[in-house]
Amino acid sequence: MYLLFSLLMWSSMEVLTKPLMQQVDPFFLTFFRFLVGGIFLVIFAKKKISLKDAGVLALIGCLNGVVSMSLLQLSIKFSNASTAATLVATNPLFVSIFAFALGKEKLNFKKFVGVVIGLIGIFVLSYGKVEGDSTFGLICGVGAAITFALYTVLMKDFTLKYGSMNATAFSTLFAGIVYGAILLLAGKLDIPEVALNGWIILLYSAIFVTGLAYVTFFKAVEKLGPSRASLVFYLKPAVASFFAFLILSEPVGIFKFVGTAIIIVALFIK
Repeated sequence: MYLLFSLLMWSSMEVLTKPLMQQVDPFFLTFFRFLVGGIFLVIFAKKKISLKDAGVLALIGCLNGVVSMSLLQLSIKFSNASTAATLVATNPLFVSIFAFALGKEKLNFKKFVGVVIGLIGIFVLSYGKVEGDSTFGLICGVGAAITFALYTVLMKDFTLKYGSMNATAFSTLFAGIVYGAILLLAGKLDIPEVALNGWIILLYSAIFVTGLAYVTFFKAVEKLGPSRASLVFYLKPAVASFFAFLILSEPVGIFKFVGTAIIIVALFIK
């Protein structure tokens, strides 16, 4: 149930925010997501976090909120929504690598084969980019997957120690605060002029996609571990591509279709 909720929320993210990219700066959108989502989560947080852990959690939160999700939003802006969703969904492949490198999990032959096949799928998808895709957007999508994978692995110990709600709330809010400070210092903190439906999408992305979806995902991480919880991403390419085709009428080239299929196969092998 936890993973199903996360899947639906995260699969809709790229498709719903894609139309806003002509009106809303991708950096503002990410800042808004994490600040409002963090405030929403903190309301329900109960357990206090030690000062030492708070500093580490803040840095981990920035890895996701400031780095990974900025790269994702840039990928959405400079590529098709379905492409961005497929690329970020490859993060379970990198979760295995980071979990092994940090001594959290073993990297067996099956996982290794899955990683190799997944990388082949990324190459095929990138080679066959269609109208709306760009090299820069593809690079950002892969970067988002890699950094989100590292964030997932690093968060595991804190979700076990403090609970999903508390750890996620603090890391999310701090990322939003730091992001706001960066935009303010850079003179880029401008409130966009969008219609009411645009603000509804922004609030949805903050409360549901950034708030509740993260909590349910890390609840699954507590119970299943990083690699098994990453199963939520196995179906995201297919679900997000379907949403993008249905809502945005995005084109589907043969290389894009084959690349996405290879990635899905690799994720299931893993």
